[in-house]
Amino acid sequence: MNSPSPLIKMDTEKGVKRWHSWIGYMAAVWSLLYGAMHLYWLIRGEGYPFKNEGVGMFSAIITYLPAQMGGIILVIFCLIGFVIGIAMQRSRERVLPGWLVLIFAWVFAAVLLLFIPDASLIAVMAYAFLIKFAFNWLMFNQIICIIGALLWIFTAIVYYRRIRNACEYCGRTEDRQPSLLVHWSRWITIIAALAPLPYALTRFAWALNIPLGVDARFLQDFSNVNPMANITEWVFGTVCIGGGLLTLGLIQKWGEVFPRWLPFIGGKRVPILLAVIPASIVAIAVTAAGFVSTFTFFTVKFNLMPADDILLSSIGGTVGPMLFWVPWGITLGLAAIAYYYRRRGRCLHCGRDHNA
Repeated sequence: MNSPSPLIKMDTEKGVKRWHSWIGYMAAVWSLLYGAMHLYWLIRGEGYPFKNEGVGMFSAIITYLPAQMGGIILVIFCLIGFVIGIAMQRSRERVLPGWLVLIFAWVFAAVLLLFIPDASLIAVMAYAFLIKFAFNWLMFNQIICIIGALLWIFTAIVYYRRIRNACEYCGRTEDRQPSLLVHWSRWITIIAALAPLPYALTRFAWALNIPLGVDARFLQDFSNVNPMANITEWVFGTVCIGGGLLTLGLIQKWGEVFPRWLPFIGGKRVPILLAVIPASIVAIAVTAAGFVSTFTFFTVKFNLMPADDILLSSIGGTVGPMLFWVPWGITLGLAAIAYYYRRRGRCLHCGRDHNA
């Protein structure tokens, strides 16, 4: 098989490196296609993905809206998004006020990240360590929405850089002051590493048959329903502790250079994206699940959602530790960004090399 010509390879690399020039169009096209899907579901009434089924109290926030209302809201968001996405690419013409464009972009991204995903994505990641995999159309739809949210986030970032005359590729300006994010990255990373500890400690306690935060009967019923409950608790707790330790690598030397005792790769530099991409994926999944869990916790606590006495008495142990997940996800995402800022080199577009 013939390898791609150098010219094609050069054009491909140039296209990737100039992502800032087409990301807005990608966000607009995604909005148009996803809006068309919801318009189809509104007309036909079949295949609407946001139904409160399968995950119970940890369902996505949008599933509590009537299907008709949820569909209409998303169609409106997507249609406006298509128009604004095109306008953002033509920002030099200033068709709309910059602040209005940015507010819409960030609100749309927040809706797609926080109100549509449920707890199933982080559950799939956790159960993968138990060699259990479950995937369906509903979860695939959530991934589509997360991709859309990321497109809108990067579109908003590029637009903000453009209107403040910063480099559209790296965001640096003539001001050589390091960003506050880099300045506070150590504390942010430590918080991200400690945030999963309450959940891990609760799981370890349950594995030892200690009803920490829950009713003893709840723990017994849980063990009866799931014969592998003890193993599950040990795995979930260990994954959280391991994730916290790996998070510390974002501020440690071994997070930049592989330890020398590792075969083949010892002493080599850690690729930046090898740390940033996994941390960002976990940050998104944890934040989404944490938002749903926080919603569940307070709706049960204030009797806005029906719950039996056992669940009500155990809500502090079952869902309480997950209140730390939103701070966990946010700080982990910020820590990953700070790590990227700290390690990236001179910009090939503007030539600047300071942290910003």
